[in-house]
Amino acid sequence: MAEKRLEPRLAKMIIHSLGSFGTPPEFGIEHFSVGLESYLEVIEKEYLTDMLKYNLSSFKLITGNYGGGKTHFLYLIRELAWRHNYVTSYVSLSPTECPFDRLELVYKKIAANITPPSGGDFLKQTDRGIGALLRERFKNLEGTEDMFLKRKNLESSSFTNALKAAYLSLRTDDEDEFLAIVQWLKGEDVQRDVRLRHRISERIDRSTAFRMLRSLVQFINATGYSGLIFLFDEAERGMSISSTRDKRRALDNLRQLVDECGNSRLPGAMFFYAVPDENLLLEGSGGVYEALKQRLRSSFTKINPMGVKINLEKIGVGAEEFLERLGMKLSWIFECAYDFEFDSGLLNGTINNMIHTALELQSLDISYRRIFVVGIIEAFQHLRDKNKMIGRDEAQRILRSTIKMLSEKEREEVERQEF
Repeated sequence: MAEKRLEPRLAKMIIHSLGSFGTPPEFGIEHFSVGLESYLEVIEKEYLTDMLKYNLSSFKLITGNYGGGKTHFLYLIRELAWRHNYVTSYVSLSPTECPFDRLELVYKKIAANITPPSGGDFLKQTDRGIGALLRERFKNLEGTEDMFLKRKNLESSSFTNALKAAYLSLRTDDEDEFLAIVQWLKGEDVQRDVRLRHRISERIDRSTAFRMLRSLVQFINATGYSGLIFLFDEAERGMSISSTRDKRRALDNLRQLVDECGNSRLPGAMFFYAVPDENLLLEGSGGVYEALKQRLRSSFTKINPMGVKINLEKIGVGAEEFLERLGMKLSWIFECAYDFEFDSGLLNGTINNMIHTALELQSLDISYRRIFVVGIIEAFQHLRDKNKMIGRDEAQRILRSTIKMLSEKEREEVERQEF
């Protein structure tokens, strides 16, 4: 293959992540993506390089089955956003740590996962969080006229005062003070004297979370980045909300978020909210359900980029073609990871047998894509070890075992969230 070989460390990281549970790796996702190009092209052309640059904002709902590529798609958007100088924050929602009805907890996760663009070096992406962002941004202001301190249009005065205090503590090398201020910016409690010293009168709680979120967006937009991309991932099969009352509160938060988009209070912000089942979100009756259904009913397409819903089950590529292209990309990554080459005849036969077996055995509960991804990595290991094509019987054994393992893992995750 004429394509430049992938760095072995990155290739091995991808293979291990996918071969364990089919979980997409944090980085290198673009090397095995299939069929998502048209969606990404529209997002880049219409939003990242256009509408968001005019200080507007937008919201998209992503739908796809369990294991159907939602996290994969969010990671691709993140990579794309970094290339256009956007700060990103990927947040995995869950009933215990980060339910969407508790916006103050969501804010905490957003602040903890803020990640500035790194210039394409995936190993540098370990520095994340609002503290890391402030260090990176403020160091470039040293010795120059401080344009930041002159800004007065952040929505929250407490947020503005905290940022000023963080900036001044960095300039005076007062690390303890800087960490105390960052603690408040992360939504955590700080000592009263710290708040009094810097005129921080508000707490980041349910009543102020939206205001702090908007202030965060306004700050990032004002300091030279293109904007802030939010990536919310309802990663589990169920929603991150348990009771009916909590769900109504979460849906109201979502409705408010959708309504906020388009006004000048969220300059350069874009929200992606991924759910495994749209019906889980919108099943119900009453004001908030109807209000949200109205706002989320349009479909995002190349012809209608203003549409809200992005359906990952409708990418315009048939299941067999999808798996064939995916299998070939993964085989190349596998070769880069272990520095060898498959026999092309054995490889094509193995991929073909795994595709047809995966489609025959596909589970209603787990996407055939995830079953295939985990199974094909194991098949590659056998092929590498024995240099013998994987037949249909062996493919069945591998994929049945994969389905059982993924089902048990999912059940354990659901039980852990419940308790």
